[in-house]
Amino acid sequence: MKKDDRFAELDASGITAECLVETSDGWDGSPLPNYPEGTPVISIYRYVFPPHSVTADHFHKIINCGVVTKGQITLVCANGREKTVMAGEAVVEIDGEVHHGENCGDIPAEVIMFYAGDGKIPFSFPA
Repeated sequence: MKKDDRFAELDASGITAECLVETSDGWDGSPLPNYPEGTPVISIYRYVFPPHSVTADHFHKIINCGVVTKGQITLVCANGREKTVMAGEAVVEIDGEVHHGENCGDIPAEVIMFYAGDGKIPFSFPA
């Protein structure tokens, strides 16, 4: 594993760090929005998707990303583009484009999502 100088506290500790994703783009290559003005608010949520469940169509106006910890999630855009994210993989959500998430598997899927907003802008908006 390549040494990352941003984590000085890990030197000689035996602890390792693996970058799952580092980008300025959403999963489809589109640029992320600017951060809102004001004091940032970081929120972390765990979502559990029952087998064969589907979210409502929605879109985001703030930066958010996540890691699938169990199962798999497929993200589907209104225009048909899609991406399946498996357990252990990270994803950076797209900004402003209508999409939904679905668990096509036979086991519950768990996703830990991170939101970087201002505490006022909702995490998502209905389509």
